[in-house]
Amino acid sequence: MIPPICVRAFGLLFAMLSCIYGSAQFVVERSPWLDGDAVTEEPMQQEWAVANQHTTEFINAELTVEGLNPRKPVRLQVDKGTTLELAPHRRYGRLCVEPNFMLYADYIYADPKVPTDTLLLEPLAVGLETALPAIEFMPGTEELYYTSVPAIEALRDFIEVNPTLSLAIIGHDGDDAPEPDRSSRNRARAVFEYLVSSGVNANRLSIEGRGASQRLHPQPSTPEEAEANRRISIRVTNY
Repeated sequence: MIPPICVRAFGLLFAMLSCIYGSAQFVVERSPWLDGDAVTEEPMQQEWAVANQHTTEFINAELTVEGLNPRKPVRLQVDKGTTLELAPHRRYGRLCVEPNFMLYADYIYADPKVPTDTLLLEPLAVGLETALPAIEFMPGTEELYYTSVPAIEALRDFIEVNPTLSLAIIGHDGDDAPEPDRSSRNRARAVFEYLVSSGVNANRLSIEGRGASQRLHPQPSTPEEAEANRRISIRVTNY
């Protein structure tokens, strides 16, 4: 008995999908409608620079940028007026390590209305604190996500180029967590253990868990906002 056409078609489709996912290698082609005039935007140009926040003096610095290359972060030397070609509204992550300055980390969404963007580095001092948004965790867990590696390596470099530096690694969580104090401290510990396993002296690090006391989004309306509450920051404890 020959199966109906619809059954044969489904079987063929199932076999194709099984082959694709079984090998874990497949290509998703760009849909033609995405190239329509209504949704396609030309690349934009934006000038980046790095400066001392206190003196406004420009600094020749190296950035680690996520988003320029879809496969991996890019190391980019930035001087005054370095021009980049960016995709409008795409998210870019930036990290900057310079001796005697606080580690710089941010996310931006390339805005065609902003022709220049200057990263302001803050001179190191005891008590300075900054968030590291690129350190991410598996959703609902205390396990580091693989995308966190560039940010944690930048944190390790930051410690290495400032030999007298000591840091507190601080975990944060949302109030939806069953035990936010414990889970936030465990996330800080995960970063601590990664750094120590990479050769950082444990005596230069401490860990804190602030639970849900400093949520970025007190009432998160999206999964992204909820995830942003589960973050890591660092504070300079000695310099």
